[in-house]
Amino acid sequence: MNYPTLIRAPWDRIIALCICGAAIYFVIVQLPTLRFNDDYTLVVIAWMLAFAAYLFAIAPATLAHRDRDRWWRTHRATAVILGAITLAGFFLRVWQIGSIPFTLSGDEAAFGLDALHIIRGEIGTPFATSWMSQPTMSFFYGGLAMRFCGATQTALRLPWAVIGALSVPITFWMVARLKGAAFGLITATLLATYHYHIHFSRLSVNNIAATFWMGLAILFFFRARGGNRPLDWLWLGAACGGALYFYQGARLTPLVILGTIFYLTIYDRGFWRARRRGLLIALGAFLIVAAPMLQFAVRFPDDFNARANQIGMLYTGAIVDIARQRGASIATVLFDQFRHAALAFNSYSDRTAWYGLGQPLLDPIFGTLFLLGLGYGTIRAVMPRADRRIFPIVAWWWSGMILGGMMTESPPTTSRLITLSVPVCFFIALALMQIVRLAKRAIAGLPARAVLISAVLFFALISLKTYFVDYTPRFIFGGDHAQAATRLAPRVNEMAQTHRFYFIGAPFMYAGFATIPFLAPTVNITDIAQPLDASRATDWRAGARGIVFIFAAERIAELAHAQNLFPQGRIEEIRAPIDNRMITTLFIVPPISNE
Repeated sequence: MNYPTLIRAPWDRIIALCICGAAIYFVIVQLPTLRFNDDYTLVVIAWMLAFAAYLFAIAPATLAHRDRDRWWRTHRATAVILGAITLAGFFLRVWQIGSIPFTLSGDEAAFGLDALHIIRGEIGTPFATSWMSQPTMSFFYGGLAMRFCGATQTALRLPWAVIGALSVPITFWMVARLKGAAFGLITATLLATYHYHIHFSRLSVNNIAATFWMGLAILFFFRARGGNRPLDWLWLGAACGGALYFYQGARLTPLVILGTIFYLTIYDRGFWRARRRGLLIALGAFLIVAAPMLQFAVRFPDDFNARANQIGMLYTGAIVDIARQRGASIATVLFDQFRHAALAFNSYSDRTAWYGLGQPLLDPIFGTLFLLGLGYGTIRAVMPRADRRIFPIVAWWWSGMILGGMMTESPPTTSRLITLSVPVCFFIALALMQIVRLAKRAIAGLPARAVLISAVLFFALISLKTYFVDYTPRFIFGGDHAQAATRLAPRVNEMAQTHRFYFIGAPFMYAGFATIPFLAPTVNITDIAQPLDASRATDWRAGARGIVFIFAAERIAELAHAQNLFPQGRIEEIRAPIDNRMITTLFIVPPISNE
């Protein structure tokens, strides 16, 4: 059989590598000369050309032949089931995504505002950081749907739902490579229906990308380790480099891969010798893909590491302050940090409004299974006769829990631990498989497959009920300020042509709270930081346009001053839907027809 030829002579590879080197050199030289809002099109093209040339140089001389008919006959049932799981996972992440969760948080809206800056040409570089030191590439990606559908809540969230949904088949392929197709299907189903992963897939922030990039990198690592094919090594390096352009927690990806390489070098004496060429190919791909971001990190280390410096216990010195306040040792504080982070899925609830579920991230039954799987997996990964296949999952969980939980402020914070959702599902599946295997030995004729399917469906039922039935109607996500802003924006849009707006919320909340300018971009709202008194009456005189005073709950006591100034005004309250708490009050002064 004749295969299509990609590269016919060594000179082709040499020329391709020269083009790659010249293109990446152009990128590195040009980046320092450009400003934040300049046009980076030529640099991006050169960056992509460098990678394409490297891919051309590394690709094998002939395309591998694959008997697709035979593959389909062998794997048809698995492929159909995986397709169904993936579609179900996608549906669970996009169904009513514009209103579930109802609240548009300030962080989500801030992502949207930076994406709009890119669409308007106010941010030109995908190779830097912007709001909260997040890589600007995230905003380029996050704004894709808004370019075509407008700045809506649905368009803002949709790209990240796609990333979350893609994590499901990637998880299957990764786990199937490690432990077989059945294990992969169980883990993928658990992830597809896990409320924690569903929730963060529905938010317009880049945290969910951590599960995508890590899963992709581990998948390609074990494909490369097994087949030692150059292209698998190349895609491994590209995945590790691509992770640097999204959520900062995804920076864990190259660290886990490095740890796995070190681990296998120790346990498998022939690993380095047999795969050093592939590892060099992966390193080259990583350096090409990551080069612009690595250069930014060298030029602006404080910007690159700003978020880590802000929340890290060691960077901020918070660990010393906490120890001093408690009168405890640093070791005691660290253990407390470890306990809260490690048991986020079993005993402790989110301390923030990122999820605010009010309970651990797993129910007692599957929380117990998770701990059993984690303990068993950890022991199996490090014992003398180690199961080397599960080490990267073990390293993923422990490093993510320590770096994203224990060593950051206020654990558990669910936004920093979302990367752990994949290994959590893996360890639940591991515990289920081991328990059913032991039960099958003890009970003759045990329908193992039916038991596993029932357990997975039970998990899905509990998880989906937790999110869509118990959690969603409580409007917990985002906190009171975000909920108030989400409900306020449509109302001020309605009155924008007939009223002026004053926001009385400082220092607790400002009119610039990102949800308001994103949902009400054409409305001008003036902050009133000083207490209200009669001396401002002339500034607020009603005329052809009326006045709307917007009171945050923390400053509602000043409403009486506005009522004294404008007896003709009326009160309109925005209350929390569950406990009927007042979260924002509008005092509306109608226009005067004859000024």
